[in-house]
Amino acid sequence: MNKILPFSLPELKDQRHSAVKKISISGVQPKYSLKIVNENLQLTEKNGEYILKPPYNNDFDFSADMPANEHITMQIAKMVFDLDVAENFLVFFPDKTPAYLTKRFDVLPNGQKIKAEDFAQLTGISDKYEFSYQKMAQILKNVVGEQNYMKNAERLFKAIVFNYLVNNGDAHLKNFSVIYPLAEAPRLAPFYDLLNTRLHLPSDGFMALDLFEDSYSTDIFEKLGFFSYRDFFEFGEKIGLDSEIADDFLKGIQSKLEEIYKLLESSDLSRDAVAKYKGHVQERGEMLLP
Repeated sequence: MNKILPFSLPELKDQRHSAVKKISISGVQPKYSLKIVNENLQLTEKNGEYILKPPYNNDFDFSADMPANEHITMQIAKMVFDLDVAENFLVFFPDKTPAYLTKRFDVLPNGQKIKAEDFAQLTGISDKYEFSYQKMAQILKNVVGEQNYMKNAERLFKAIVFNYLVNNGDAHLKNFSVIYPLAEAPRLAPFYDLLNTRLHLPSDGFMALDLFEDSYSTDIFEKLGFFSYRDFFEFGEKIGLDSEIADDFLKGIQSKLEEIYKLLESSDLSRDAVAKYKGHVQERGEMLLP
């Protein structure tokens, strides 16, 4: 696949409302459906295989860094924390402007589409922020079944802690999905829309959803005012996760910080954005100390 797009950013903007009107995975940024034709990515109205997010020109901080932010955050998730993430790339318009590209996980290599539902669909909740991660785990258990729950619960737990560490304040119901592979049990879909939202919205909150249901909070949270190791360890217990799994993952975060910093330094983020991102991770890392 050629990572230089065969069309310009102005042409893309002109076609936004005529060529691509709908996309299956919702979000704030403009998104475009693409497919590969003769090894080149082309805009398409149907049978899209990829989703493209160009730079989002707005009043957010570091708006030009949005594609690189999402790309490096997804790489950190995969390379440092071994999370299952949607295949993704950083691609470029002919003028070298970067854009974020992700391959759809609900489309098979032969073009057949398989069923996927995000948690807003699974819960029937219209407000994607009015829920808790604890309730999400309960929904997950109902969907994937008792036999397959533990491995999926572990993946969910790690993704939630990861989002906290990298300051993703937009991990809401629509940004988690269940996929229904052919002839296989349903499972959590690869993770997507992972980025440091605080880089663009400095006032962004800690978490998109409540951690616990029924407005519960731990004594340590009431004392400190932020989520710490103890909050996530108790969260793991409440969703039925083996305590050793939760403890090992949380305690292992400190040993991964330098690897995260190195990846950020080698990323396509601007130098100011790298410094901000590193500071955010360092701060959350300290919050998560046992």
